[in-house]
This record gives sequence, structure tokens and C-alpha cells, in this order.
Amino acid sequence: MIEFFDYVGTSFTTLINYLENIDVYFLDFFTWLQSWYIKMKLMSSIMFLKVSYSVATTLLDEIGFNSFFSDLFNMLPTEIRYYANLFRVPEGLGIYANCATTSLVLRLSR
Repeated sequence: MIEFFDYVGTSFTTLINYLENIDVYFLDFFTWLQSWYIKMKLMSSIMFLKVSYSVATTLLDEIGFNSFFSDLFNMLPTEIRYYANLFRVPEGLGIYANCATTSLVLRLSR
């Protein structure tokens, strides 16, 4: 009989603890919900950036920037081309052109 009253008392204590801590459950739920929203927003921003970079590289290929830049670079004297290749100037200018075009695509698509 004592076990029964102990069980009933423990059950009521558990119920009271649940009701006292219900605000913590709501806080935990909304914290989880907001972190999920931020994660989804960040993932969509990264996906948008990937798509914009892909559009920018396609745009540069369509207008013939890479071949034009290669032709202009080959018109330089041999010594300047050597040092430019040594310091990786063509790769740097290509990266800069890709970044600038990606920035343009991002601005135009917003």
C-alpha cells in the first residue's frame, strides 16, 4: 500500500515539474526553430552564390573574355609574359574577372 501512495506522489511530482518547466520547453523549441531557419537561409544563400558563379563563368565564356584575354596576353613581350606567369598574374586576373562578374550577376538578380 505504501508503494501505491509513493507511486501516486511521484506521479504528481512529475506532473508538477512538467508544468513548472513548460516555458523551458517552449524556449528550447523556438531556439531550435530559429537555428533551423538561420541554417536554411545560409544554405540557400550559398546555393544562390554557387548558381551566380556558374552564370558568371558561362557569361564570360559566351562573350569570349577568356580567349580575348589570352590573345592580349600572348601579344606581350616574352620577358613580361615570363614574369607574369611566374607571379601568376593571368590566374589572378581571371579570378578577379570571375569575382567581378559574379558580383554583377548577384546585383542584377536581386
